[in-house]
Amino acid sequence: MPKKIQLQNNWYNIQALGGNNTEVHIYGRIGEDFWEPEKSNTAEKLMEDLEGLSGQDITVRINSYGGSLVDGIAIYNALKRHDGVVNTEIDAVAYSAASLIAMAGEKISMAQNALFMIHAPWNIASGNSKRLRKEADDLDKYADAMVSSYLREGGPDAETIDGWLKDGEDHYFTADEALEHGLIDVITDAVDIAACVADFKLNGFKTPEASMPKTDPNKSDPNLAKQAEGAVLARIQARNNELMPVFARFAANPAVSAIKDKVLADPNISVDQARAMMLEEMGKDAEPINQVAPQSPAAWGDNAHQRDFKDAAVDAMLQRAGITVDNPHPAANDLRGRSVLAIAETMIGHRGSTFLGGASPSEIVQAAMSTSDFPDLLSGVAGKSLMLGYENEPSSHRVWTRPVEVDDFKPVSRVALSEAPGLLEIPEHGTYKEGSLSDRAESYKLKRYGRVLKLTHQSIINDDLGDFARIPMAFGASAARLEADKVYGLLISNPSMSDGFALFSPEHNNLAAAGAALSVPTLSAARMAMRNQKGPNEGYLNIIPRYLIVPTAMESEAMVLLANEHFERVVDGDALRSGLAWVKQLELVVDPRLDADSTAAWYLAGSPSQVDTVEVAHLNGWKNVFTEDRQKFEDDSYEVKARLDFACQAIDWVGLYKNPGQ
Repeated sequence: MPKKIQLQNNWYNIQALGGNNTEVHIYGRIGEDFWEPEKSNTAEKLMEDLEGLSGQDITVRINSYGGSLVDGIAIYNALKRHDGVVNTEIDAVAYSAASLIAMAGEKISMAQNALFMIHAPWNIASGNSKRLRKEADDLDKYADAMVSSYLREGGPDAETIDGWLKDGEDHYFTADEALEHGLIDVITDAVDIAACVADFKLNGFKTPEASMPKTDPNKSDPNLAKQAEGAVLARIQARNNELMPVFARFAANPAVSAIKDKVLADPNISVDQARAMMLEEMGKDAEPINQVAPQSPAAWGDNAHQRDFKDAAVDAMLQRAGITVDNPHPAANDLRGRSVLAIAETMIGHRGSTFLGGASPSEIVQAAMSTSDFPDLLSGVAGKSLMLGYENEPSSHRVWTRPVEVDDFKPVSRVALSEAPGLLEIPEHGTYKEGSLSDRAESYKLKRYGRVLKLTHQSIINDDLGDFARIPMAFGASAARLEADKVYGLLISNPSMSDGFALFSPEHNNLAAAGAALSVPTLSAARMAMRNQKGPNEGYLNIIPRYLIVPTAMESEAMVLLANEHFERVVDGDALRSGLAWVKQLELVVDPRLDADSTAAWYLAGSPSQVDTVEVAHLNGWKNVFTEDRQKFEDDSYEVKARLDFACQAIDWVGLYKNPGQ
């Protein structure tokens, strides 16, 4: 006599029927039961058992919501490889991966009141956008692999099946509909299981009421008890599968474990009732964690109160790390004494959640990281530290260059303003003549620079955020220095322009014929050269020098010269003093990068509002360095990536002048 099927613990059972015939019952979730893995059998175990049935004719009876797609594909292939006859019979439901297994039969039968369902493969995923896009691509690949399994003679074509597997909908078929579509071969007598499947639910899909089979309640069937038992047990397993992630999150909590045992022992407890039991038990004797004025959960979330607390916490954590914050949040001082764990607990409280008093630091951090608030706080600390480093780093190039934004990383061509054609006289009754810009253009494209900062799970627990707060600041300062390196590198390297001549060259009339020390006469000669620069139509551009750029070795000398103190003392006459007034209007720019090339060379630059000089470009929407962050599930760490999309290029030479000095 065949042994009784133990559906409570195993999702399949094999029974020898005598002779050359064997039945395989798949009644339950396919693959390992994650709720009680120690009591379940894997798909690998089923395939081992199938190998032991070599030569036997097998009837696979199915009543399953599905389960692991990978296991379902493996079982389908194992049945197709079997060296005996394989037929499949759908006793109640064949959903998802179970419908895939059903297609392995040479003859597929389906009870009159059974249901068949096909849908796109899906998964629970988390991570950044790149990771989620990869998960979506992988699911599409699974769908592509499944198409061939549903193809059969007289059935739907590949295009139809591909649509079912990728449109995101659950496609339910009654027995008549499945036969009409060619998905099955035979409809068998109905079994009265409507009452058992009325609330079928698994992992987010629910059988539509319109698809529920209706049968004669007075009709009896010898298999009724078995069918009803399978349907009820499948429903209980579906409930358990839905509750699994809720209980697993707090599996180490004794109160949660007690509730889990109670739910497992009582099949009449619903999902909503189980959730309510857990919340009620966990809330007993719990004290409010947040020390702010009480707020209902609805008052928090992403509203002004939550943002206010986060802003104050960001400033407080930066100050604790020794970073000066200008105009810190008024509440920052109140939070400076709190540890990272205390702040995490407060943010959990803002979401309306509470912890039992015995929660471990690791549990608190894990719960906080599962929300959006605490990762946003860490991101805010890193981002603000990064910007403070970027903005506070001395960057003299920002004074005299032109900032722009570009849309992408494609090459950018810039035609200098000085290349615009001049206006022409229009005689009476005359027509306007078309003008065009010069063909000359300077090109560049953005480049990406970046580094990653990692914060370990242990660092958060140990309240060790010093490096996490300070290193982004160093990254920001490094980004500002990188920009300055590239900009002053243009002045030092003297690159060739699009016309084939060097940026500073006699052909461009912007290089002194002989090097000379910084003085009023040499400045006057440089100013005259810039004023006499001409456009393509030989018209004078009259460029006025605005910035004097020198190495640090000439800083004091330049400061004295621009103050005109020496000349006003030794030279008599108001006319000369008036003539020197333009020197005082020059803005001094000093940078040590120039010393590495020459301690004597000096430069003049026009205002970027009048003429093109050097263009500093960033990606559109990101005018400076910015951050991206993610939580790594592999080692429970938190990473912040500092990124700078940047380029610089000399666009025109007429607004720049160099004297090699002596």
